[in-house]
Amino acid sequence: MLSEFVKEGEYIILFGGPDANFLTEYRPGKAIHSHRGIFYLPENLKWGDALVSSKGRVFYVIRPSNADFILRLKRKTNIFYPKDMGLVLLYTNFSPLSKVAEVGTGSGAMAVLISRLLTPPGKLFSYDNNPKHQRIAKENVERFGKPENVVFRLRDVYECGFLERDVDIVIIDVPEPWRVVLHAYKSLKPGGFLVFASPNIEQVKETRKVMAEMGFTAMRTVEVLMRDWQIRDVGCRPEHEMRGHTLFYTFGRKTLKSLKDTT
Repeated sequence: MLSEFVKEGEYIILFGGPDANFLTEYRPGKAIHSHRGIFYLPENLKWGDALVSSKGRVFYVIRPSNADFILRLKRKTNIFYPKDMGLVLLYTNFSPLSKVAEVGTGSGAMAVLISRLLTPPGKLFSYDNNPKHQRIAKENVERFGKPENVVFRLRDVYECGFLERDVDIVIIDVPEPWRVVLHAYKSLKPGGFLVFASPNIEQVKETRKVMAEMGFTAMRTVEVLMRDWQIRDVGCRPEHEMRGHTLFYTFGRKTLKSLKDTT
């Protein structure tokens, strides 16, 4: 059961409206400085408490969502966006006990999310060939994820493949995903899921062709377009800006024979 009290060191969201929304660690006595005033975090803080700043602005203490962490990652690369990440979980058989391999760790957005959802013996094996990117990803997982659920590997998967076998899911986020399909096939258990993310449809076409030749079926390619709405007493309307195309996501499942006519 979740405690009504915030534990010291837990992350909290201090929500004072769309223009005043802060993620911070809870430390009693900690000073919060914002453009909406200053206040201090009290002892025995409870979830849902209302705190009033020096300028009279009310801030509510609420639990962070997974998206709150992802959108605040330190980054040197593009990341999986929250609007897309749920697809990877819902269009595969992901569970807290899953064995997952990903290549293209980048800044670690997917590693943070998956690590937070896994329970031992569930494990994520995260590959990248760039030590600088991997260092940032490790820092992000240490800060926002559960590092005990992640094994980072510095390795060129194009040339060397994955070390693991019988994994449930392989996630590919590299410029030439078709070069990883064979390695993914060898790593996956029968019926396992392959997911790859690409910004360009030409990458999708080439990779799906290789997947079909290799023995993947039930393939589908999707993108998610998301738009927030302004809800008012009068004149509800969509926001002027929206998160449009980010990446195409393609899903397939491993079979034990080549299906060249797969569509």
